Amino acid sequence: MLSSLLLALAFCAAPARADDWLLEARRAAAAVPLPGEAAPEKPKSDWVAFDPASRLFRAQLPAEGWQAFEEEDALGTVVRVMGPDDPSGDLRAMLTIRLVDRDAPNFVSAKDAVEIMRRSGPGRDPSAVRPLRVSAGLARVFEVVETRRLPQDEGPAFPIELHQYVAVIPRGEAYFLIRLTTARANYLDYRDFFVAFLKDLKPIGSR
Repeated sequence: MLSSLLLALAFCAAPARADDWLLEARRAAAAVPLPGEAAPEKPKSDWVAFDPASRLFRAQLPAEGWQAFEEEDALGTVVRVMGPDDPSGDLRAMLTIRLVDRDAPNFVSAKDAVEIMRRSGPGRDPSAVRPLRVSAGLARVFEVVETRRLPQDEGPAFPIELHQYVAVIPRGEAYFLIRLTTARANYLDYRDFFVAFLKDLKPIGSR
């Protein structure tokens, strides 16, 4: 028994073999980005369940980088989800979700809403509409590129090119209106996020 114990202690105290520490050194070196080289890709953030106080829907949001809150404005209840800063520092990505029904001010049907939002004009260029099957039904999805002057409140303003991903999902006479607004310069970084959010959104209740 004593000899076995001494043998075990000696094994634990033995120095690591050369090939062991060399392997670890290589792994550490591979994890360090070289100048001019992209950093190693980090694991994607987990998504967590989100259920607003109004209980109009349930969805998943990234666990990091996005902050959701619900408020009342002139058009009714809206959920706003603020995302990361634009690289320029002039804008934050913003996702908004509304359930538009007949009680909403200046209510129009889902079809008319799509036509209104797709109107082109100076500095405004909409895309064609395409259908997308999601958990909440059949979404009508399109994009709008437009130039606005920001900020819109008092003070100096400057033009910035924006990109909007827009989805309208009918729910009887009502419909969900979902928009993701980002800077045009990096809008492709948010396309997969927008589609993933749409596909996961689940209405709560009968409306």
